[in-house]
Amino acid sequence: MDKNITIYNFMDTFYCCEVFRDKFCEEMVTEHMLVYLCSGELDLIAPNKKQYHLEKGQSFFLPRNHKMVKIKHPSKNGEPFKGLFLQLKTPFLRKMVSEINFDPKAKRLRPETTPYILLPEHPFLKGFFKSLESYFDAQEYPSEALMENKEKEAVLTLLQVKPEVVSLLFDFAEPFKIDLESYMNDNYKSDLDISEFAHYTGRSLSAFKKDFEETFHLSPGRWLTKRRLQEARRLMENGEKPLEVYLQVGFKNLSHFSTAFKREYGFPPSELEAKAS
Repeated sequence: MDKNITIYNFMDTFYCCEVFRDKFCEEMVTEHMLVYLCSGELDLIAPNKKQYHLEKGQSFFLPRNHKMVKIKHPSKNGEPFKGLFLQLKTPFLRKMVSEINFDPKAKRLRPETTPYILLPEHPFLKGFFKSLESYFDAQEYPSEALMENKEKEAVLTLLQVKPEVVSLLFDFAEPFKIDLESYMNDNYKSDLDISEFAHYTGRSLSAFKKDFEETFHLSPGRWLTKRRLQEARRLMENGEKPLEVYLQVGFKNLSHFSTAFKREYGFPPSELEAKAS
């Protein structure tokens, strides 16, 4: 467990993350997400490489089915990074859609062109997030019914301050079939299992495995391990340490990374680290 990170998790829906030194994170976001910065700074890198910088008091909406690259920074005055993350899950939104009165004149957004949507610094949003922060400060879990009410409040607040997100919020379409080689080379570091990779490329699991082996001539699991190890070796040959590398390239623990590396290259990553130093 990294002592520089503290994460609180309520019902796999609502998270608070505190980071005491710069932290790089890369993940696929499977559900819509609202994010608010209580303190610190956050750099976001979109799939098109466009960068966004957010500071204390700012918030954004992240549509589902996007890769999120985040670099969390403590503030210059020493405050840790502290962010609130609220998932708006598809089953909940399907239930709520009948309660929403859509404005037919509202501007519509296209998810493929708007991976991160900066929200206005509105008192309704600030008040909503401050109410969520109080649960963490009190270290007390809200009830399931209270949590559902907070989710409804989040949706209604979001639609009031940024009505054009309605076209993203209630879009339940699944991804179209996309180019497999390009997607995998862009996203092999992501913490996804094979069925999730299949979903995000618009394929059934069986179609994904078939297309994958035709494209890469390896099974998905073998290719992912090999590609991640190649990137890890490149990074370590350029001076980075195994402890800094294994999470970056998609491994979940150092022991598994070290074992896979030795099996692939015939020597442990520590030997490469010694040569680099």
